[in-house]
Amino acid sequence: MTARVDRFLARRARRVPAWGRPGQRLAAVGTATRRGFTTLVEFAAFAATVVALGLRRDSWRLPVRATFRHAVHDLAVRSVGTTLATGVLLGFALATQAVYWLEATGQTGLMGRIIVFTLVREITPIFVGLIVFGRVGTSILIELAEARPKGWLRKIERLGVDPVVLLVMPRVLGSAVGAFCLAVVLVFSTLASGFLVARTLGIIAYSIWDFAETVMRAMSVLDFVVPSIKCLIIGFAVTLACCATGLARRDESEELQRVVRSGFVRAALAILLVNGLFDLIG
Repeated sequence: MTARVDRFLARRARRVPAWGRPGQRLAAVGTATRRGFTTLVEFAAFAATVVALGLRRDSWRLPVRATFRHAVHDLAVRSVGTTLATGVLLGFALATQAVYWLEATGQTGLMGRIIVFTLVREITPIFVGLIVFGRVGTSILIELAEARPKGWLRKIERLGVDPVVLLVMPRVLGSAVGAFCLAVVLVFSTLASGFLVARTLGIIAYSIWDFAETVMRAMSVLDFVVPSIKCLIIGFAVTLACCATGLARRDESEELQRVVRSGFVRAALAILLVNGLFDLIG
């Protein structure tokens, strides 16, 4: 009797993996979903902490103010050349595609609205987020990723200074301000280069003032407010993702290249998430 029971249990044990595969896959999906949701909640809590610290007057001591000014200068001044080059390329694409096809189909009345919708609302925030990551996000990510393994993060904590106040908050808020400045430069450079290319190629025949008036008439109050807020939040979110990813590195056993790749993925997801939320609201 005992032998029969043992054989029965052995057969059941061999069958469990075959029947358990769907459950194991479902459990893996549930675990990944729960982990992603937990990461999102932690990121939101980290963002709320940074905003709360930024609203406190005693947080803005001299080293914090210096770090904030340095962050704004790095992004808003040193990235102007990259932004202007990006604007020229976007302007060329805008002139050769949008303006050309609108002229070819006789729908020039929609030119201003299409430019506002595609350039101001959609393209500019995404490219600004990529510029923020490329120009300052990567350097911040690498710097903070070395903070804990090198030991100077612990030295800051021993001095009684909150690392979030000194290292994260001014960089994040400075990047948000710098992202807004880059958005203004990108929009104007794209429109100017797009007009010049279209005028040179003979696609349009009216003056730059008529072109500017067409674009301005197509813009409403929300077209000034919403893209500006979107760029501010994207700059904030991208830099915060880089800071959180860098500080999460515990020791040198975790490869720095892997941390940088993870930071890029999180920054890209932050850009898409913010852009998608604004599209749903708008």
